[in-house]
Amino acid sequence: MPFGDDEDIIGASVQRVAEHLQRCGLEFELLAVDEDSGDNSQAVLTLVRSRHGVLQQALSILKTRPRSLPTRSRRGYELGARRAGGRVVWLLSARAALGPFDDFDAAYAEVAAGACDLVETPRFIVAERLRCRTVFPGVAGRGPRYRRRLVQRAQTRGLAVSTAGARPRPRSSWVWRRLLAVRGSDGLG
Repeated sequence: MPFGDDEDIIGASVQRVAEHLQRCGLEFELLAVDEDSGDNSQAVLTLVRSRHGVLQQALSILKTRPRSLPTRSRRGYELGARRAGGRVVWLLSARAALGPFDDFDAAYAEVAAGACDLVETPRFIVAERLRCRTVFPGVAGRGPRYRRRLVQRAQTRGLAVSTAGARPRPRSSWVWRRLLAVRGSDGLG
């Protein structure tokens, strides 16, 4: 779970993910990756880890090092996936962790059963870590654009990809932006 200046939500996000994984009966490690936060996010995570029994062992706080990644590189998912030890990785942001986890159970079951290598949902990605290890490096960011790039990379590498629960992406906004850019700012072309 990459985080920046997320001190207002990071504690609740980590707790919600841990509680959901416990309810699912899964063993897990939670990797919170600091993407050069300038607030108290790390302190909040340390406090949450000390007060939440299961997180004392399961939560690791990683820092993107300036020598290995540029400041604000937005490569927290890459570092987390590289450091993860489990078979299945769940890539979600601190903000996405505040929403419902309805799609996770089906996505996890699909990946764990070997039915596919990567499942994209509207808010996160669930992937088989070893098969997808070549997909993560070099892709930076978060959100729909990041997920779209990961899916495209996985597909070009011949991996089985599912877009369970993914909503169709409207292209009209992109088309309008391109038309306005071509016609000029006055709209008269």
